[in-house]
Amino acid sequence: MITSMILYGQFFTRVPIPIPIDKPQEKFNQGIQYLTLFGLLLGAIEALCFYGLSFLFPTWLCWIFLLVIDGMITGGFHLDALADTADGLFSSRDKDKMYQIMKDSRLGTMGALALIYYYVLMIGTTFYVSSHLSLWTNVFLAAITIMNTKTGVALVFLRITNSQKEKGLLKSWGQIEPWRAIISQVVSIIVIFLGVGYRGLIAYLAAALFVLVYKKWINHQLGGFTGDTLGAYASICQVVFLIVFAAVVKL
Repeated sequence: MITSMILYGQFFTRVPIPIPIDKPQEKFNQGIQYLTLFGLLLGAIEALCFYGLSFLFPTWLCWIFLLVIDGMITGGFHLDALADTADGLFSSRDKDKMYQIMKDSRLGTMGALALIYYYVLMIGTTFYVSSHLSLWTNVFLAAITIMNTKTGVALVFLRITNSQKEKGLLKSWGQIEPWRAIISQVVSIIVIFLGVGYRGLIAYLAAALFVLVYKKWINHQLGGFTGDTLGAYASICQVVFLIVFAAVVKL
């Protein structure tokens, strides 16, 4: 487990961890059951910052700071994937051209819009829920929101189909055993229920169902997942979860 956590820290964050890992591709796949646990650890660190900032700023502003802190720690890892995915899939081109567009490091119009929509929805939903929840529930929700990036990735890993153009680590994803991703989801469900109760479970269910639609769409458009389309669902999962959670809170 420790090896997996170190490897995920090296892969998903900008934090320098100078510890060599033998056979990283194999270790990455074999540690998927710990992926949301890593997300929880990352979320707990950022939620601690959220709590500290709450002594100086209103809760809604702490949510904005959380997004800034997460971007600094992760380097916008999943947001880059979201932007690339939007540029490619909404380009109205054939599969080969879509793939080429996603590999282009330049930000296109659809990618920029995707990032704008992401931040508008994240800030809007958290602004609303922050005034309807206690401080500690906000702190728990902050940790869960960060964890949900890895919850989303693990959801996609359940019976993933890879694009034929992917190689290396990406090509090996199809070999990930489903039970590993299932355990990762069990961890998420337990944490979400303990942190925010039944409302969180309803929001999680929405994200878990939405991934089925997302998978079908990606497989139809590209014939399988790429690194970008996988990473994009990390951010999409956050947004779907918070939208549904806010709706349940309002009810």
